[in-house]
Amino acid sequence: MKNIIAKVTAAAALLILGTISVSASSNAGETAKDAKFVILHTNDVHGYVEASDRCLGMEAVSQLKKDYEKQGYDVLLVDGGDMLQGNSFASFSQGKSLVAVMNAAGYDVMGLGNHDFDYGADVLEQRISEMDFPALAANITVDATGKLFAEANTVFSLSDGTKVGVFGLDTPTTTTTSSPKNTAGLSFASGKDLYAAAQAQIEELKGQGCSAIVCVAHLGEENVIAEINAKEVVENTRGISILIDGHDHKVENQTVKDLDGNEVLIAESGSYLKNIGILTYEDGRFTEALAEAGTYKGSDPEVAKLVTELSEEVEKSLGKKVAVTKWDLSWDGYNKETNFGDLATDAIYWQAKQACAVAPDAAILNGGGIRKTIGAGEILQKDIQDVFPFNNQICTVQVSGSELLEALEAATQLSPEENGSFPQVSQIKYTLNLTVPYQKGELYPGSSYYAPAAPGSRVTITEVGGKPFDPEATYTIATIEFLATGGDTYYCLAKAGAKTKVYAGYLDTEALTNYMKTELGGTIPEIYAKPQGRVTMIGG
Repeated sequence: MKNIIAKVTAAAALLILGTISVSASSNAGETAKDAKFVILHTNDVHGYVEASDRCLGMEAVSQLKKDYEKQGYDVLLVDGGDMLQGNSFASFSQGKSLVAVMNAAGYDVMGLGNHDFDYGADVLEQRISEMDFPALAANITVDATGKLFAEANTVFSLSDGTKVGVFGLDTPTTTTTSSPKNTAGLSFASGKDLYAAAQAQIEELKGQGCSAIVCVAHLGEENVIAEINAKEVVENTRGISILIDGHDHKVENQTVKDLDGNEVLIAESGSYLKNIGILTYEDGRFTEALAEAGTYKGSDPEVAKLVTELSEEVEKSLGKKVAVTKWDLSWDGYNKETNFGDLATDAIYWQAKQACAVAPDAAILNGGGIRKTIGAGEILQKDIQDVFPFNNQICTVQVSGSELLEALEAATQLSPEENGSFPQVSQIKYTLNLTVPYQKGELYPGSSYYAPAAPGSRVTITEVGGKPFDPEATYTIATIEFLATGGDTYYCLAKAGAKTKVYAGYLDTEALTNYMKTELGGTIPEIYAKPQGRVTMIGG
């Protein structure tokens, strides 16, 4: 139990932030009317804690908390998940450096996100043990013991005696949006079971005398299965005062009515520390505002120093030049072919061809597997690590032509909407007809995505390995382990690869580095200046 102090009004506290505007508010139910406090929240930081023109940096998070504390405010600093993975700063130490920075900034609680599992559940357990604050997830169960993987909730006491209860929920899509091997042996409550888990936490915290109930959720609003969205959690429970969300990287503030008809604010601050969410409580209501990069100028020098020191360690190790490019290599491949998608899949194809006894016919990479745009100029090893922060193994799987068609049809099921599964390809040419709606079949086992009921209705493959596509042929496909084990929409690759998967012995970062240095001679050629027309889009 933590004690923090409140003395001044919300209006006075907001003066320290300059031109921050209120965006939404909601009734907090039976929360004590005399309590005055602020919840600062971040989500989907993905390791981006160094201050820049587009990132406030963790030094700003720490100073903003201190600004409010100097005004005599109760302050609760919360993260909504996906903090520990996403760039070289994070992956260099498997998230350990992020925990050190969060501890220094004074975080009070964290909800777990899907990508916090990307180093494996055992590593995440170690990171949690290093935190000076609790990491919460009330809907993740260890199959072998029936116990929760992490703490379910925690209670904070404000200076006026008000108790604030906080519980966490993580998205059930973690089983496919992190590599499936990372969550093996864990179950994620979904749908009605998710609502029941949330309601149980509400009742438990009310039983402990909490009059404000905060749900820190990494759920989002854009899941294929609507029943796991944050909005549905609120609508199917009663008693949540406010839900702090993450996962879909959006700035969000919407009010949703719970089962009792009370308005509940769902708040999300975006991603990559472009903003810090500010939830001010006064007179029985939460009101949201944002501190934005370029607007809030506060900086905690001690946290800034720590981040700089840790960053210098990364730069020292990963600062070597790999190649040079005259062209921006673009990272926006969530719903279309990109030049970087062409380059990355060519690298995977090339590396597997060099290393595997059976040469691949083609390569597939999910668009969400590429995590950074590289601008024109020198390409450093650090950039490669930022592009591929997941450290996936390169492997091959054998699939029939019909299975390959199913994989591409399933992976484009949300198009033209953005989705990380969108197939970037090498040695494949296909057409996606967006005028034809996706026909859902059965839900893939252990997944939140649906198999296509009619593979080939939207996607037409014209060429594989330089030859006309044959649905009866057997193709060897180079890919990353995440897809070969059923990540994202690629269940059929996992099913086919259960007996045919062969590891190349290289990571995705090594494949991209080796291809740039060895095959391309350290200079990105003009053929990668723009997409090469491997994917044809109709409509949309």
